[in-house]
Amino acid sequence: MSFFAQEGIQFENDTFQNILDKAKKENKLVFLDAFASWCGPCKLLERNVFPQKEVGEFYNKNFINSRFDMEKGEGKDIARKYGVNSYPSFLFLNGNGEVVFRGKGYMEVSGFLAMGKDVLNPENKIEKRIEKFYAGEKDPEFLIKLMKDVSGNDFSFAQKISERYFQVKENAELTKEDAAILLYFTKSSEDGNFKIFQKKKSELMKFVPENVLNDFERQLKLTTIIKKAVDYTNEKIDNNYLITEATKIIGEKDAKILSARLRKDFYLSNKNYIEYEKACLDYYEKPADFSAEELNQVSWDFFLFVSNADSLKKAVDWSLESIKKQEDNINTDTLARLYYKLNDSKNAKIWAEKSIELAKKSNAEYTSTENLLNSIKQ
Repeated sequence: MSFFAQEGIQFENDTFQNILDKAKKENKLVFLDAFASWCGPCKLLERNVFPQKEVGEFYNKNFINSRFDMEKGEGKDIARKYGVNSYPSFLFLNGNGEVVFRGKGYMEVSGFLAMGKDVLNPENKIEKRIEKFYAGEKDPEFLIKLMKDVSGNDFSFAQKISERYFQVKENAELTKEDAAILLYFTKSSEDGNFKIFQKKKSELMKFVPENVLNDFERQLKLTTIIKKAVDYTNEKIDNNYLITEATKIIGEKDAKILSARLRKDFYLSNKNYIEYEKACLDYYEKPADFSAEELNQVSWDFFLFVSNADSLKKAVDWSLESIKKQEDNINTDTLARLYYKLNDSKNAKIWAEKSIELAKKSNAEYTSTENLLNSIKQ
């Protein structure tokens, strides 16, 4: 299905996937106009450029044309996937949804047609440009364009391009756009861009407050330590290394908190409940510091996965703190189950009855709690 702009561009009125399928079937590229309803330049394009006969003839012949509001429906997912954050933006995609070319900003008819012709130029195909990169191309405009076009599909390759870009511009003054690119593509203190970050820190302060840059640098160093400490193959964390190295950056107290938080999340995701139990006992040492929801969640995890009585008693403390902060039928049910697991039928019955009472008041489901209560009575 299409909707027509008179003699101008015919835009498909279909799902994004169907548009890609059509492009693949017809061996064409997709032209995607990424707009927002409040965007003035987008409206000017719609009124002054898209309806023009010569624009329609060229784009309808060579592309499968589409338009999506980046703040509605499928547009939100498209914006997220391709990193669209300014309007209007133009994406040229192959049938696999890979970016071949990007453009942005309002253009007159001549510029808009020139962009379309550039896209069809064999030398501008993404494959050709990647070949040029590996052949050693160092032109800054070429690098920044290629970097943007591949970043949505291949971040690591885009990062490699960014490193060459900043090597080429090492002695040039950073622009605001350069600063944003440098911060975006620097993910650890071992990245090639990190040395540029350190060298250019005073220039970056023209665009970003010093305290923000200091926090960013500290986080980069911590990220590197974490990457070295985590052994994904053997599903283990070198806790001694993590605390020793992190202490140098954030102090021993915060390093231990970081370690406990990392270990509890890591070991839970890997279903290593023994190590998860140890990490939680460290992390939730002061339950008053945490929200009712988080305390209830860890208490529930202990009910499900932990059998050590002393640890379950700690979970009871967490559950009581959760109830103290915000009592509801959910955390009272958790507490009842913890007491039941500890063979404390008296308290299990008290809290199961309390949970049912609260559930009735809020019209919530309480069948499972009722089943628990019946088990206690037996």
